[in-house]
Amino acid sequence: MNLEQLEQYKKNLKISTDKIIREEIEMIFLNELAQNDLSSKVAFYGGTALRLVYNSPRFSEDIDLIEIEKVNFTEFKKFINNLSQKQNWELSDIKDKRQTIFALLKIKDEKLKHPFSLKIEIYKPEKKVKLNINLNLIKSPVSILSPLLLVPTLEDLKKLKENAIAQRKKARDIFDLWYISQSLRINFDLPSSTSVFGERAFKNELQVFLPPKYYPIIKQLYDQINRKNK
Repeated sequence: MNLEQLEQYKKNLKISTDKIIREEIEMIFLNELAQNDLSSKVAFYGGTALRLVYNSPRFSEDIDLIEIEKVNFTEFKKFINNLSQKQNWELSDIKDKRQTIFALLKIKDEKLKHPFSLKIEIYKPEKKVKLNINLNLIKSPVSILSPLLLVPTLEDLKKLKENAIAQRKKARDIFDLWYISQSLRINFDLPSSTSVFGERAFKNELQVFLPPKYYPIIKQLYDQINRKNK
């Protein structure tokens, strides 16, 4: 995108330059993935999928995928190497861990003062996870690309998000679960495993990823966590 387009996106979306450029890069990555054989072996999930498939207002910073068929690390590494060379991205790290296949890309853009990192992670469940998945269009207001990828249903994204909340302490997971509940038109119930958050840290994390009109929801969600943990 050029500077004029960027300024228009900032005006319309009410979000920072880095989040807009990051989302453009995410769309490039997902478009390349959709054209690769790997796309039949993974499902796109997490907060980024919620935004680009189910229209969540929350911007994101990582690409989360889940293995639905065995992914060969050599195949993944070849895909990442070819992509980084094609797009002139720097491959900072790539690993085959016990539960994830991981890559970290360093992106430079002349419209940003500093480069940023994009983490790509393929989750490898110890037991095969039964997911209801559909082939969905991936769309963003900052990109003309519209790749097709396998994505879990909202009901299954809800289960995966509840598992994430049980394993880590991220305010963004709470917002995502609230958004899924709203989309499914069901009551928003926090899992019993929900951690106690500090108010400032909770608000600071979410305000980075959300347009200002959603800030009142951040306070409401924090208050609900407080009531639950009293």
